[in-house]
Order: sequence, then C-alpha cells, then structure tokens
Amino acid sequence: MEITFMEITVQITRWFIVLVYLIPIVGTLVLMGRRTRSAWSFGRGIRKRLPDNPVSRTLKRWSDVIRSWWGRQALGRRLSVRRVNVELGRVEYMFGHLRDYTFGVLMLAGAVFNLTMCLLVSRENIPNYFFDAFYCGIFAGLSLATYRRHVSTGLKMTEFMRVNPWVHPQEFFDHYYRCLGPLTEPIPELAETNINPEDVSYLTDHEARTGYERLLYGFYDTAIFARSAYKVLDTIGEAYGREVFDVMASLWGSRMLQLFRSRLKVTGADKFKELDGKVILVFNHKSHLDFVLNFFALSKTHLRNGRRIRPRYMAAKDHFVDNKIIYDGIGVGHLIESVDMIFVDRKGEGADAIAQAAQVLVEKDVEIAMYPQGTRAYGNLGLNRERHDAGFYTTGSAKRLKEELGHLKKGVAYLALDTALELQRREKKVLVHLVFIGIEGTANLVPKGSFKLRTECEVSFQVGDILTVRPDEVKGLVRPQPDQPLGKGEQGYREEVAHIMRAVNDGLVNALNLHRRLTDRFVADVRERKLAPSDKWLIVKKHLIESDQKGFLLPFQIIDRIYALDPSYWTAHLRQVAEILSAETLMTERLQQLNSGVVDFLFQTRGKLMKTAVASE
Repeated sequence: MEITFMEITVQITRWFIVLVYLIPIVGTLVLMGRRTRSAWSFGRGIRKRLPDNPVSRTLKRWSDVIRSWWGRQALGRRLSVRRVNVELGRVEYMFGHLRDYTFGVLMLAGAVFNLTMCLLVSRENIPNYFFDAFYCGIFAGLSLATYRRHVSTGLKMTEFMRVNPWVHPQEFFDHYYRCLGPLTEPIPELAETNINPEDVSYLTDHEARTGYERLLYGFYDTAIFARSAYKVLDTIGEAYGREVFDVMASLWGSRMLQLFRSRLKVTGADKFKELDGKVILVFNHKSHLDFVLNFFALSKTHLRNGRRIRPRYMAAKDHFVDNKIIYDGIGVGHLIESVDMIFVDRKGEGADAIAQAAQVLVEKDVEIAMYPQGTRAYGNLGLNRERHDAGFYTTGSAKRLKEELGHLKKGVAYLALDTALELQRREKKVLVHLVFIGIEGTANLVPKGSFKLRTECEVSFQVGDILTVRPDEVKGLVRPQPDQPLGKGEQGYREEVAHIMRAVNDGLVNALNLHRRLTDRFVADVRERKLAPSDKWLIVKKHLIESDQKGFLLPFQIIDRIYALDPSYWTAHLRQVAEILSAETLMTERLQQLNSGVVDFLFQTRGKLMKTAVASE
C-alpha cells in the first residue's frame, strides 16, 4: 500500500507533539510510579506472608545491573538524576508556557472538532475521528494539568521568596526548576544561601560581552515574576500580594544583576534609619535598569520605626499602560497598577498624577520614587567609542537645556509641597523628606538608545543629602491654577518650588560627586591634549572649583554635554571651554553662547552618533 506525503506529514507531526510534551509525559509516569509504589508499600505486610515472587527478584536484579553499568559510565558519573531533573525543569520553565498556550489551545480545538465530527459523519468513519479526538484530548488535558502545575509552583515559590527575601537568585531558580522537573522535588522552607543587597557581586572571570541574549532572558524572567505576583494578588488577596510584591521586586533586581553578571554597591543607606514621616525618593536617570534595580538596592533599608522602604513609582503611562506588550504581554504594567504605582501622562500636564501621588503618600505606608530628569540622560562614549556610563545635564529639549535648570522637571517639587499642604490640612505633624540618591553604572549595562546589554559592569547607589519640608512651613501657600491670577499664596508656592528644584539639582549632583568628576576629567584632557597653555590649567581648575562652591552650573553643564557628543567632536569644543576658563575673569556671556551652540550641535548629531555606536558594538 502506497503511503502519501500527507500521511507522512501527519505521522511526523504526531510524534513531534509527543516530543514537545515529553517532559509532562515523563512527569506523569513518575507520578503514577510514586502512587503505585505507595500502594505497593501499603501492602508490604501482606506480601511478607506470601511466597517469594520470582518476578520481583528478576526486576530487582535487572535494576541493580543497570544502576551498576550507569555508575561506571563517564556520563553517568557526571549526571545525577537530580541534575537531569533540574535541566529538564529549566526547559519546562522556558518553554512550558509557550507550549501550553499554543499546542494546548490547538489540541483542545482539535478534540472539540473531532468529537463534533463524530456526531455528524457516517458510522464507519467515526473510529478515525474518535481516535483523533482521543489523541488531541490527551494532550489538551496534559496542557491543562501542566498549566495548573506552573501556577501552583509559582505560588509555592512566592511563599519561599517571602520567607527568604534575600535568597541567592540561583538557588531560588534551582528550586523552581526542580519543582517543575519530572521528579517534582519539594521546595525547602529555608534558603541555604543569602546575599547582602548593599554589596553583592555576580562578576565572573569571563570577558565582558555585548548583545541581546541575556536581555531576552531578563524579559522572560520579568514576565514570570510579574505574572506570579499578579496571580498572588488575584488568588490570595491584596494584603499578602502587596507584601509579596516588594520581596519579588527585590529578587527581580537581584536576578537581573545575576543574569547580567554585574556588581551592586550601596552606600549611605543608614541615613534612612534616622527618618520618620513621609519619604520621596529622588533618583537621577540613566537606564531602564534604574527602575529594575531600585527595589533590590533599597530592600534592606528601613525607617526609624522599623518599616522597610517600599518604593512606588511615578511611571510613564506611555511605557507601562499604552504599550500593550509591557502592560498585558509581560504583565508589568498590569501588576504595578495594582500596587499603588502612579502613571503620568507625559503628553499632558501631569497635575492629576501629582495629586494622586500626594494622596497615596499621605494615606499609605509607601515611598514615592521619582526621576526629576523625566527621561534617561544620553549615554556617553569613551575615546574608543566604548560605553562610558551617562551624563546628567542632557535631559530635556534643546530649548529647555538653554535654561539653568531646564534638565529637570518640577513634579518632585510639586509633590513635596502638595503632600506637606495635605498633611497641614489634616493637622498631621508629619515631616516630608526628599532623599537624593545617585545612580552610577547602569548606562554601561543598557544606555539610552540601545537594547544591547553589556555584562561584567559595576553599579553603585549613593544615598546623599536629605531635604525636609515641614507642613507648618507651607501654611498659606496655594498651588497656582492655569490661567488664574497669582495671589500672595500662589507666588509663595512658586518661590518654594524654585527653592526645592535648586536643592534637587544640588542633592543629585552631590550624590553623584558629579562636578568633581567632571573637573578631574576635563582638567586631565586639558593637560594631555594641550588644550590650553601649560601655565593655565591651574586657572582652569580654580574657576571650576569656585563655580562649584558658588553654585554656578553653566561650566559643568557645557562640559557634561560635550562628553555626550561623539569623541571626534570633543577637541574643538573642549578647547573653547578651556580658552574661556583660562582667562583671569570668567566670562559668563561667552559661556552662555558656547552652551547654546553645544546644545544645538548635540541635538543635530545625537541620532547619527547612537546608530553608529550601536552598530559598532
């Protein structure tokens, strides 16, 4: 009988589906074996009274022979049963959801279709459709069972994580894989290896690599974390879910550091232990990973009353809500919407978001985290076009960057004042603290304009100065309304906003030690490149030190923006700065003209620069 191409294709497809479901099949057989063994052990007392069974002796002898042979093989010595179970569990973790959402749905549809056809076709054709319905039904049932198993495992691992908040991420995932493997090993109550989030290193001896592979792993793990946390919220309840969320967000950051083979160092966190009241966390912004790592970096930090820091973000609505991949696909947007995150419409005024954030801060035991730059600073390059972290004064439009504080947005000042005003209205004598935290190194991992991730990097969080706003100090202030005349209260509010914004800039600059680092880098370039006469570099340094002491930002803004240019443009622009700063008297007007030219040139060349830099990595 001749076999057609279609029949061959059907047979190959059927065996391919068996292969795809091999791990659940083996797991099912192992489970059946365990239950059989349990039933067999139950009858042990009865079997002792029966004559010796030759079949059982033969099976035992064959088992001993196979075990002895396997132990003598090189592969057998390297691979234990538990190790194989972990590796199979890893495969199930990576592809189980994809299989159940694709093949599982198709198998269910196939079972329904073939059962329906059994009712419609003639009697002699029923066996063929019934066999296909049975075949599809088996795998649809396996998909349903493995989906439930994934959900159950995720909930169990969530509890393990809650009990062990600083478990090493590799141990966490090894337990996860073991539980998903065919052997379904139990999850222990306590972790064997814990880490210190304030100083943890996942660096290796391998050479740093740049690419998309580990970022894709990170996206997948992020989706698993987000869906597990949301499932907890939906299944167990908000109180438990919110507690789990903070621990899970911390482990998420730890896992990303491990995947990216990087190190994290946190300094100055003890300052939180002296604080009572409401806290606004103020960060600089260099990379998408700032948001990921903040939870982990502050996970061991607590206030004077012993409550741990629980960051909640003013997140961009266009990133986390409007982007359906982030919102529904990965699940991050859906999750953070459920745990008091505040979404800002960057295309609108944002006043509603600030009011919502102030209400959350007053009524709940959380901290609001904000990035006053509003977006990520441009990533910098070294002389060989290698990644050199990111700047600070490069956020905003060209028009804004020609203003003194145009690189910052005023939302953090509005939030501080509105919170203090709300506390004052409710007659609560509670302080509002702005804590400035400088982040360094995240743009070396993933800078703005690139999704290529670089491994073997070091990241640091430096907790700097603290600005305190007292409710009794804002009495009489009134937030100005659009198109309304300014009274005394509104004018006072605006003046206080200006004061806070200056403090925000100074707080972040000090936390980053930015001006000193720019001074050292610029002076070194002036000397090495001979950008000014040899007897002038001390004058250049003196002007920079005096500018920093007086709070004159312009020289540092220009230098920071020049280093955001392509290295081929540095010399000409740095020479102009050196010429101005080497004069005995600092010429502010010339600096302003130079800043305007550098800003315009930055916006003209930045797109081309990033395309070239990404292509060369």
